Amino acid sequence: MTATINAARLMLAMLLCASPLLMAQQVNPYPEKPVRIIVPWAAGGNIDVLTRIAAQQLTRAWGHQVVVDNRGGANGMIGSESVVRAAPDGYTLLVDGLQTHVINPLVFRKMNYDTQRDLAMIALLGAVQHILVSHPSLPVKTTRDIIALARARPKDIAYATFGTGSMPHMAGELFQQMTGTVLLHVPYKGGGPALIGLLSGEAALYWPGIAIATPHIKTGKLRALGVASKTRAEELPELPTLAEQLNAPEYDVTSIFSFMAPARTPQPVIERINASVTQVLATPDVRKTYASLGAASPDALSPDQTMALLRAEAARWGKVVHVAGIKGN
Repeated sequence: MTATINAARLMLAMLLCASPLLMAQQVNPYPEKPVRIIVPWAAGGNIDVLTRIAAQQLTRAWGHQVVVDNRGGANGMIGSESVVRAAPDGYTLLVDGLQTHVINPLVFRKMNYDTQRDLAMIALLGAVQHILVSHPSLPVKTTRDIIALARARPKDIAYATFGTGSMPHMAGELFQQMTGTVLLHVPYKGGGPALIGLLSGEAALYWPGIAIATPHIKTGKLRALGVASKTRAEELPELPTLAEQLNAPEYDVTSIFSFMAPARTPQPVIERINASVTQVLATPDVRKTYASLGAASPDALSPDQTMALLRAEAARWGKVVHVAGIKGN
């Protein structure tokens, strides 16, 4: 009897010691079902294309389908709010960038959510360089020519954007503040219409993503005047940056996109997604594809470092918005 009791005690002790491991094994690994990524913009733009590249790679890595769901409207706020309201379980994610989660809070007084309070940063998706291009009818060949012409004709040179607070809008405002020029802001209802407005000559200048502009530059339909980001573009290595031309290192317009989740998403899930995103974006195939789109694979940043980067961008662009007096509807 004593031997039986001791054996039972020993078995119980072994179970108790093993219980943390058993509990850990019983925790459902992430993901166990399809994951949905909300892109709060129409299909076909830079952010949509980069997200679909990442989604394809994550599907392979996780063994579960990763679906991209485009929900555009209200400068990205409609799709973003849908993620804020979603269950914080890691199965509804958001990919968006500076415009919605840095510029919008600076421009729009009324928003139905607070990015820093209601969303958890996960990892960077990528960065897209912008470029300053002009319609060939504008009598300029260099950035200096634009400055001279704009000073001679204030508010006469129209530059296209795809809305108040968009990165092309911010690029134009930063350019004016640094050069003492006054351009005419012409907001279109989307990047496609803005490009059409430029190609038709309705607008004279535009700061689109490089991949969007390059085909038209090569055919002579647009004139490239300078890369808006800090570094030159691989596709146009001979084209100097605006920072070089203006002797202004602080001139940097780069669209940064990141993965986010609803606040209160479990930290282990956040870390799992961060590790997976970092891994798939570092593969040679993805880097090559990104480069062909004028995008750069991001540095491997932790969730906290990702948030810190966006906060730094908010401080930088906040000054531009304040000086320009930009206000959304």
